[in-house]
Amino acid sequence: MPIKDPYAFLESKVRQRAKETSNIKNALLFDMDYKPDKILIRSELDKVTNDLADYVNLSLPRHIIIYGSKGSGKTLSALTMAKALKDSKSIPYYYVNARENPTSIKIYRTMTRISSRGHDIDEVKKRFDSLLSGKSLVILDEVDFLQDYDILYHITRHTKANLILLTQKVYWYKDMNDESVKSSLQPDHIVFHEYTANEMREILEMRAEEGLYNYSKEAIGLLSAMLVRDYRSDARIGIKALEILGRNNKWSDEDVRNALRQAYIEVEGETLRNLGDRDLLILASLISFHSL
Repeated sequence: MPIKDPYAFLESKVRQRAKETSNIKNALLFDMDYKPDKILIRSELDKVTNDLADYVNLSLPRHIIIYGSKGSGKTLSALTMAKALKDSKSIPYYYVNARENPTSIKIYRTMTRISSRGHDIDEVKKRFDSLLSGKSLVILDEVDFLQDYDILYHITRHTKANLILLTQKVYWYKDMNDESVKSSLQPDHIVFHEYTANEMREILEMRAEEGLYNYSKEAIGLLSAMLVRDYRSDARIGIKALEILGRNNKWSDEDVRNALRQAYIEVEGETLRNLGDRDLLILASLISFHSL
């Protein structure tokens, strides 16, 4: 390989990539963790906001379980509503992913920011109760990964917080084997259905308007229809495909199909990379079983 001046080599790459990404107005719009200021207010949010409004007005928690497939907007909707309550009513919110913190003790420590060294669990719970002594929201994402239910029982019995639980598993609550937790929780069950093609188009056009200099509404219409037909309306795949189309600034039907295929591989690949060793072993076993 020829020896090159690293500074000149890097500068040439910067110029090359600048040309290749010249249609990107704001790359943040295509980050999977990006939280836009405006979101699609889907019909299912009526019930969510009714419960939250009652909590604000009556000071009685109205715990909520939101069910929905990947990319259905559960997390984004919950966090956006929580931020709106914080900004307008000074009600704090706390977000924890149960896949990353699968035990109650981990959630107590994560929310109180107390490490395991030098503090016993009673002290942590005391700080936790103080944290949630007034109105507050606790959002537990991927709640089906919880290995015990103490956190749910404790919040409902010893704090004034309102729980919002998010899961893809429609039978998670039904299969819960702790009747004491169910009795305390008594949640409203809200299902986020898969986006329609029109809803998906609105979401993608909003991202395109803010994130790209040039885009094709016709291509976004096709992209939205194909997402609904072939990819279970997964907005994550749609946003990634839109980024690919925007970078290339090519909008033919074939470009849309290619972008979708690439986006699916990238998004699902990221999902696999985030799986723990146990989940990967289970997945490998299932693949082996079905290949017999």
